[in-house]
Amino acid sequence: MLDALPEQVVVAVPSSLPAEFQEEIRAVSPRIELVLIPNGEPTPEAAAEAIVFYRSWAMRRAAVDGLIEKASGLRWMHVPSAGVDIALTPNVIERAFIITHMPGVFDEPVAEFTLALILLAAKRLPAYLQAQQRGEWLRPATWDEVHLETTIPSLLRGATVGIVGFGGIGQVLAELVHPLKMRVLGYRRDPKPDPRAESMYGPGQLGEVLAQSDYVVLSLPLTPETERMIGAAELALMKPTAWLINIARGRLVDDEALIAALETNGIAGACLDVTSREPLPAEHPYYRLPNVILTPHVSGAFPHMNDFDRKVFLDGLRRFVAVEPLQGIVDRTRGY
Repeated sequence: MLDALPEQVVVAVPSSLPAEFQEEIRAVSPRIELVLIPNGEPTPEAAAEAIVFYRSWAMRRAAVDGLIEKASGLRWMHVPSAGVDIALTPNVIERAFIITHMPGVFDEPVAEFTLALILLAAKRLPAYLQAQQRGEWLRPATWDEVHLETTIPSLLRGATVGIVGFGGIGQVLAELVHPLKMRVLGYRRDPKPDPRAESMYGPGQLGEVLAQSDYVVLSLPLTPETERMIGAAELALMKPTAWLINIARGRLVDDEALIAALETNGIAGACLDVTSREPLPAEHPYYRLPNVILTPHVSGAFPHMNDFDRKVFLDGLRRFVAVEPLQGIVDRTRGY
């Protein structure tokens, strides 16, 4: 339960926030006063009274830090995303205010996107699209030689998908692949059984998942414990026919090790919706590797996603003003 609030509830928001969203925030309670935080300018003095902060990704780090420093009485910061690793800076971690995020909102779109990546890889669609652009009719000379062709589509029935990070996204993905008769292995901090997975693994057992999987899906948060968890040793455990699919955070993977594995056919390929640097520089090897499917961190996007974001924050603000428990609270020690 939150402590009693002052009569005036000052809410800090980025100055770029749409005017209609600003009005919806004000409409929650006559006690609410907005303070607009600009990018690239000094933090306004009125921000010192802020007790609520809507931490938009549109805000530059300097603007965020300025608000955190000035608002000594801050009680709640909302992060409009599922992952919060970028928001958990040292100056945030050391403070005691509540942090909330949006767990669950992106589970379905990200899981659907992941299934699409699995299908792209399994059915070799990039190779056929590239052949189309070259004006090439890409198929075996004879069907007797089909088993020799690396561009022939493979079956998903009976293939194993290892879901590393069996949270909301992983659970929805498991539900999506079951009708395709795929075998599902799960990996998470607490390896308690789940009916959506044939087997569940925990810390110290990642290698077992990697060695068995035809498609390894990374869907876990970035924390100090998970950063670069997929390196040369882990990639060496994967099948040479396996694909690595990362829809979580780019820094879960050691880029140099992955590039080496892709260049030497240590694994079949990688589907990357996230990278360690975003935007990815034009000279990066991922762009030129033929066995990489690269998308620009769009797996969670869907029409009207901003409407969901607004609803989550406004519902939380109503709870905050009513001194009711907030939902989607981030555990600082775990990083999610």
